[in-house]
Amino acid sequence: MANLDFYALGDDLRNIVQFLYAETDIVIFELSSNPGCEPRSFRSLAELEAAFKLGSYRAGNLQLWSPSVMKQPVFERADFNADTAARLGHSFRYSVRGAGLIQLYLNGLQDGVIYHTHYGHWNEAGACKRSMYPADDCDWKALTKLSGRIQRHIRGKLSAAKLYSRPVLQHAYNALQQKNGLWWGPDVKYADSADIKSIR
Repeated sequence: MANLDFYALGDDLRNIVQFLYAETDIVIFELSSNPGCEPRSFRSLAELEAAFKLGSYRAGNLQLWSPSVMKQPVFERADFNADTAARLGHSFRYSVRGAGLIQLYLNGLQDGVIYHTHYGHWNEAGACKRSMYPADDCDWKALTKLSGRIQRHIRGKLSAAKLYSRPVLQHAYNALQQKNGLWWGPDVKYADSADIKSIR
């Protein structure tokens, strides 16, 4: 499995999304739809920002689909039990799934603390062993190449520092200098921490 946790605020995440749209064939989906709705895809940064407040705490969970990696994601319907349906006013929701998708779980700032955003996906071996979705309809070499480009962009182009192995992107780093902290559960690290290393 490929995983990259990093600290980012709104402008950092906008830079990532703009890179995805400009430099890759990725289509961005929400991980789970609103109750009673089809899953949404976002074809522009403006569409994404209309749905999620980038840089805020637990802003939202996304699935990144590349047609060069797999033909189509799976739209999986989940039916609510009667109590949940009565409370929500809808009987179902959808999730976007697939062995070859990339997860991007957006996080950000709350009460002076920046929480990490998560980027991750299966590799072929892990998907064959543990994914409930077919692994043989994915081009794993294409996913490895694509993911490498994205991670290099995050680590090499957008990062200003590291907290241990986690990149701290430029705007998050700027906020760190303004007395905000980085969450390293259960601790919070501040700008004067020896564990934060500038890479610029």
